[in-house]
Amino acid sequence: MLLSVALLAACGGAPAPAPAPAPAPAPVAAPAPPPVAAAPAAPAGPYVADEFAAKAYEAAKAAKSDGPNAKSGDAAAIAAGKAVYAKCTACHGETGMADTPTALALPQHPANFHDKGRWDASSPGVKFWIVKNGIQGTGMAPLGLSDDEAWQVLAYVESEFVGK
Repeated sequence: MLLSVALLAACGGAPAPAPAPAPAPAPVAAPAPPPVAAAPAAPAGPYVADEFAAKAYEAAKAAKSDGPNAKSGDAAAIAAGKAVYAKCTACHGETGMADTPTALALPQHPANFHDKGRWDASSPGVKFWIVKNGIQGTGMAPLGLSDDEAWQVLAYVESEFVGK
């Protein structure tokens, strides 16, 4: 081999370059961890072990706000309640199903008004108190409604969504 290198050099040629080493294989990326499933949102209600809702229900009972909704079945009150309900649609949805992006992003899922069992689980007065005062620590904020507006929106929800 030395002779061939010398002959090539004498003739003006250069020895052939040594072959380049093979590139190292690209590192294999570690597989991505499996996605973490989000915890299912807990429905609000007196039957759910949720300290915020439980405190709200106890406060409503202590305030003796239990009473029937005198606006139930009143067509004028229901129409007025529909207008007030516009403040509720971001979370409870136009259909009352609580399936809006905002609702789904909340840690505690808002009430689905089509669930008659859930609706019947609390008295009209407790629902009134919650509409008026909200549930601190949840997405259910007080909306600054008058007493009449709170009763009207409850009458609308009951006539439009509950059990349907």
